[in-house]
Amino acid sequence: MNQSNPAIEVPLSKTKTLLVILGGFVFVLLSIWMWDTADTQTRWPPICLRVLSVIGGAFFGSALIVGPKKLFDKRPGLIISDEGIQDNCSISRGRFIAWKNIQGFKIVKIRSTKLILVFINNAKEVIQEENKFTQALMRVTEKTYGTPISISSGTLKIDSDDLLQLLLDRQLAVKAIT
Repeated sequence: MNQSNPAIEVPLSKTKTLLVILGGFVFVLLSIWMWDTADTQTRWPPICLRVLSVIGGAFFGSALIVGPKKLFDKRPGLIISDEGIQDNCSISRGRFIAWKNIQGFKIVKIRSTKLILVFINNAKEVIQEENKFTQALMRVTEKTYGTPISISSGTLKIDSDDLLQLLLDRQLAVKAIT
């Protein structure tokens, strides 16, 4: 007899989302300033500052696009069920990852931010489902970490370590009932 566990809903943190928007705004302004001062400063080659300003503007500008959408999103940021993980907190439009495609998890720390890497067996399919911008970001993540999918608790009402434990516990529970 299969016994199903109730789904765990992890809500989005409106406070953290506001901080992401504010941080994105500040860094976009810094990127614009860097572009404007590239030719007048003497410390760095102007082309380096221009390239960094474009990359910074694009990266942090995405926070200004995604942040307000997440701020008014009524859906939970993450739903962990016996079927898989519904990720509504990432830059993508909302992604479902079935347990059958999940091979494991790993936590990595990038500066002060912890990301949970989700290793999957269908990376090419998952990447193709996204728009061109998100595909490019996912390919960089895959090259760097070996998987295109990462989950940040940066906009969730949960700590990264606690989230990782929830994911591992549910993965074990699903394996036990299948």
